[in-house]
Amino acid sequence: MKRVSILLIIAALFAVPLTAQSGYTVGLNVAMPVIGGEYYADSGMDPVFGVVVGTPYGLPLGPFNVGVNVGLESANGLTGVFGILNASVLETPNGPVSVFGGAGLLDGLGLIGGASFDYAIPDQPIVVKPYVRANISTAAAGGESTGWIQLGAMVSYAL
Repeated sequence: MKRVSILLIIAALFAVPLTAQSGYTVGLNVAMPVIGGEYYADSGMDPVFGVVVGTPYGLPLGPFNVGVNVGLESANGLTGVFGILNASVLETPNGPVSVFGGAGLLDGLGLIGGASFDYAIPDQPIVVKPYVRANISTAAAGGESTGWIQLGAMVSYAL
């Protein structure tokens, strides 16, 4: 529980200076690993907790608008910080399906990639994102690579 409270404090610290900005979101992320590499699975398949800050910045790439986000997570004793790019690939009546990828530090170089469904709660500044994501760390296992696949959900609040 110590890690969760630290992440909530960090989320609050992100939210305070961003409240004057439009287009930002702050989200809490909870996930469960379902498949793990040898090191990750041997050290326990604990839940993943994180904070994601969405920015109003992005760029159009062909038919896609690519957004920029930053995330901080704790996963099985590993702590990571990532830059994340996301793009909507399919619009549905209930919300877009997006793909995302990112790179950062996760006890070494960390890479992530996955897909999510963005469901906006009607008449609320809240988006619920169930997702599937693959994660790789190049140095988590004493210099050896490891990885895992997780299923999760993120709840974001528009500031």
